[in-house]
Amino acid sequence: MQTLNFEGNLTTRWFESKRQFRELFWEDVQAKVRGETKLMIQQMIQAEFNFTIGAAPYERSPARKTKRNGSYTRSLETPLGRIEDLRIPRARNLDVRFSLFDRWQQVEESVMEAMLQAYLLGRSGACAQKIVRAFGHSHFSKTFLQRLTRRVENDLHEWLHRPITKAWPYLFIDGMVVDVREAELQQWCILWALGMDENHHTEILGFVVLKSESQEGCERLLNDAKQRGLLPPKLIISDDSKAIENAAAMIFPHTPQQGCMFHKVKATGRYLQNPKNKKTFLKEAAEVYLTATGQRSLLNNLEHFKNRWSHKEPRAVRSFTDGFERTMTYLRFPKEHWRWLYTNNSMESLIDKVRDWTLRFGYFQGRGNLYIALFTFIQHRQKQLGSIEYQSAHLSKDTISIA
Repeated sequence: MQTLNFEGNLTTRWFESKRQFRELFWEDVQAKVRGETKLMIQQMIQAEFNFTIGAAPYERSPARKTKRNGSYTRSLETPLGRIEDLRIPRARNLDVRFSLFDRWQQVEESVMEAMLQAYLLGRSGACAQKIVRAFGHSHFSKTFLQRLTRRVENDLHEWLHRPITKAWPYLFIDGMVVDVREAELQQWCILWALGMDENHHTEILGFVVLKSESQEGCERLLNDAKQRGLLPPKLIISDDSKAIENAAAMIFPHTPQQGCMFHKVKATGRYLQNPKNKKTFLKEAAEVYLTATGQRSLLNNLEHFKNRWSHKEPRAVRSFTDGFERTMTYLRFPKEHWRWLYTNNSMESLIDKVRDWTLRFGYFQGRGNLYIALFTFIQHRQKQLGSIEYQSAHLSKDTISIA
């Protein structure tokens, strides 16, 4: 039997050779793909340019709008890598915009989105630099990222302090919890203010990041909106939070409040004595509101519900009737608006979307990253991600401090 000789680390060399072969193979594949991509992009640019000016090169056509005026070269960062030396034709007396990218755009949006997520998920500048190199963007230096940080900080500051020029008759307030690591991993509260008009159009009016959902924090949120021009709303809608209720009464003392009927119904479930009654009890409690056609109808529904359940579930019925008046304020407003106002669903829908957005990050390394993630969500929601410089700024290593 022949003795195997492992001297010289031949096994290690073999694995290293295989690794290098794989890298060379995929580099070759990526180079060919980028070459084909460049050819396709160039063809699309040329076809769109010909259509815009109304003629192909050297073509005589009565539909021609202008003459060609040479070209310039530029590069574009794509998910496939950096495409160099794209030739962009010019026209005389005609500003040609290409659908493939915005003018002077250097980075495709999906690349910046992927890099932003990678940075926030990595929670470190070192990780961001690795991701940058993996995308083939090694020319993005640390100085470049830091310079763009100042731009996004200004954008964020302007958004937080922008004036509120529109009257919002309905104001929703609620909070959500996220994990933030500063000295240690803690749960922080994001308190949101959402405005709604008579046509069911909504807008995020502001948010604050707090240690907890406190009355002082809610007063801070409402005072900030008021100072930026928010007129007293006709109705404030929230869940059963006493902190929000008291703060709203302090800042807008003449505005009535609506308690979410869904939270009211759900809260009664904690007081049920017989678990077998839960499904039927909660269903009939919700129908007290859903089948009502006015104030008298609602009170009749409540009385019928009390007569049916008082002997079976007295504690749950007491919980349901306690503070019931706060959940029937919506009846003062147009009937077609009731389904928007008797629950906090508009705010809950927003929070669900924000939660989906933030859960991908697990936790945030400081409030700076949290503010960035929330700001990018708002920009996505409002479809205002039009500036590449703004998107690039999210890749910065530095933490943004928000007063």
